[in-house]
Amino acid sequence: MLKNNIEKISALVIEFVFYSFIGWLYETILTTAVWGHFADRGMLHLPICPIYGFCALILIFIFQKLKSVPAIFILGTLLTTAAELAASYILEFFTDKRLWDYDNWHFNFQGRIALGSSLIFGVLCVILIRFLHPFAVKICEKISGKVLKIIAFSLLVLIIGDLLWVIL
Repeated sequence: MLKNNIEKISALVIEFVFYSFIGWLYETILTTAVWGHFADRGMLHLPICPIYGFCALILIFIFQKLKSVPAIFILGTLLTTAAELAASYILEFFTDKRLWDYDNWHFNFQGRIALGSSLIFGVLCVILIRFLHPFAVKICEKISGKVLKIIAFSLLVLIIGDLLWVIL
């Protein structure tokens, strides 16, 4: 069991990086398969997509007491679709690029969201809440408090350094 708030925050940082990596892996494998060549989907040099980490932590907070798989799927589908739509506008505004395009997908809206991707995200929400999060919590609880803090601090330094490298 995590003993204090610093350990809890450290565990959240580690989970954030874990989910960001899983998101990068998902995006990279999917686009590589679709495009037929390697496609690194991260904006950073590290193999992470931070939007997945942020959304995963928000979803975990929202769904922490929800046990119903259908409810997690439906609410997760709706919330991640809204997040994807908002993120598409925000990222396009700041980067002057469309980072994804669903124009060729059926039932899409402005190429920013599509029914197929929304349903995939709903399934991913169930996997996150029912399997990945409990697994990550168990792993973090097995790590000593001091090591947990060192890992979290090191990951934060790497991510902040990478972010600065990209924007400067």
